[in-house]
Amino acid sequence: MGYVLAERVWGRGYATEAARAVLRWAFDTLDLHRVQAEVDTRNAASARVLQKLGFVLEGTLREDCVVAGEVSDTWVHGLLRREWRPDDVTT
Repeated sequence: MGYVLAERVWGRGYATEAARAVLRWAFDTLDLHRVQAEVDTRNAASARVLQKLGFVLEGTLREDCVVAGEVSDTWVHGLLRREWRPDDVTT
């Protein structure tokens, strides 16, 4: 799962709201057991979105991607169906 929003709308809860809808579809309609998301370690706000949704930080991929010409690490998060709480409004 991934998302990109224009900077002018950061911090308004859109990513959380949209991701929650996608997760509901993934677990309820697609009947998935697990959803995984990866976040650049320099993007703490995105990691907080995943945390609000119940994702668990599972590990770090060291120097696994290049963003704007700079090598960076990635956090890997996972969410299992049994952990999914669609109506939680954790902030």
